[in-house]
Amino acid sequence: MNFLYERPLAAILLAVLLATNTNAEPLSAPGDTRLRHDLQLLNDTGVINVPLTAWPIALGDIHNALGEAETKNLNPSVKAAYNRVREHLSWELDTDSFRISFGLDASEQPRIIRSFENTPRDEGGVSARLSWLGDRFVVNLQATQVSNPLDGDEFRPDGTYVGVALGNWMVTAGWQERWWGPGRDGSLILSTNARPSPGIAIQRNNSIPFETKWLSWMGPWTFTSFMNVLDDERFVNDAWLFGIRGSFRPARGLEIGISRTAQWCGDDRPCGLDTFAKLLIGRDNTGTENEPGNQLGGFDIRWSLPKNIPVALYLQWIGEDNCNGCGPIGAWLRQIGLEHWGSVGQLSHRTHLEVSGSTCRDGRFGFDFERPNCAYEHHIYQTGYRYQGRAIGHGADGDSLSYSLASTLVQSAGHTWNVSLRHMEINRIGAPDSRHTLTPTPQELTDLQVSHERHTRFGRFHAGLGYSRLKDELSSTSNSDMTGFIQWSSQ
Repeated sequence: MNFLYERPLAAILLAVLLATNTNAEPLSAPGDTRLRHDLQLLNDTGVINVPLTAWPIALGDIHNALGEAETKNLNPSVKAAYNRVREHLSWELDTDSFRISFGLDASEQPRIIRSFENTPRDEGGVSARLSWLGDRFVVNLQATQVSNPLDGDEFRPDGTYVGVALGNWMVTAGWQERWWGPGRDGSLILSTNARPSPGIAIQRNNSIPFETKWLSWMGPWTFTSFMNVLDDERFVNDAWLFGIRGSFRPARGLEIGISRTAQWCGDDRPCGLDTFAKLLIGRDNTGTENEPGNQLGGFDIRWSLPKNIPVALYLQWIGEDNCNGCGPIGAWLRQIGLEHWGSVGQLSHRTHLEVSGSTCRDGRFGFDFERPNCAYEHHIYQTGYRYQGRAIGHGADGDSLSYSLASTLVQSAGHTWNVSLRHMEINRIGAPDSRHTLTPTPQELTDLQVSHERHTRFGRFHAGLGYSRLKDELSSTSNSDMTGFIQWSSQ
């Protein structure tokens, strides 16, 4: 723990003393469905051209793109999205001012399998936040006290981070949530399903293209990397989680992302630079105690159709290394999705259909047989690819098949509705697995949720109501529950 924080923070402070004056760009965490809807609409209609599949998003990048946008011939829904984003940025990028906000939430049967939407994790909570943005530094301090927590942690610093801008890069330290990939109901490699773990990170602020002719074809690009410590109770305590991702837009409407994560180090495990080097170059997956870590890696693609057709296709293919002697990638987890957007009266909508499979499939790009009890598991890091009792990747954990149909609808005044229907076959194949975070045996879950968010002079209100039905495949018994939540924040 000390090694993780003291040396990197000392290096940051030294770099600050040497850095030239530049503007610090705050980061927008995942969870804001209206902001994601508006940004994606501006991207898909050609108003801006920035990578949007790796959250947190650097708002300075959006600000620069809007400054170059042509807005004379925008239709009403796109113009409204443009104005909402401009208003959001004018608030978030206001420098040299301290802001204090408070929040409350309550939930009945909290939704355990989380999507991109920010919903309560526990039965109740009280939070406070202090933030400040300067010309070079950003400070975001957040504290939450929850009741009846699922993981036993009543006090949480989730969302807290401090950062410094160094040229076109932002270096941060804290507890930051991340979402990698175009998926909206889940991500196979990194989502907000699990709580954020503490660590340090670096992220590119502005996605300006390369000037060299050898790389300019990539178009706007972003890069981010982090090193976190998994400080919960584990089979290998204090293991580290490393992540690296690049995403770029070689053509308007096309975004490609390449991601990689790895668990390594920890108690009684090698933590030297030589081990990390072996991990980076893929000298792994030997099936012995000497392999450096537990890795996942893969790619995602999102393509919006040309000629102003309001349809986008996306996919995410993530490789698991959990196959002794199979090489760097032993099997694949797969996700495909389709989006459609448009207007219905005064409502702007974005609707998606998404299918995710978190069962390892062997063969070239995962078109061969299924291999159970493989995804998010490892023979050394036996707690698996999980943190605080939740999968770091897809919320349904391993060996699951998930179907989701959902829509985000934004009124002309900016109020937002989210409607989602999901059916999941959870832990559907293989022998009973006690490590699975949801169930050791097969279950089927069907849930429907409707939520609404309003911004008023009294603060932001976010409420939802849902119905879920869970069927146990072994006993053939089922039970149904009504779910609900309400959130309030002062800004």
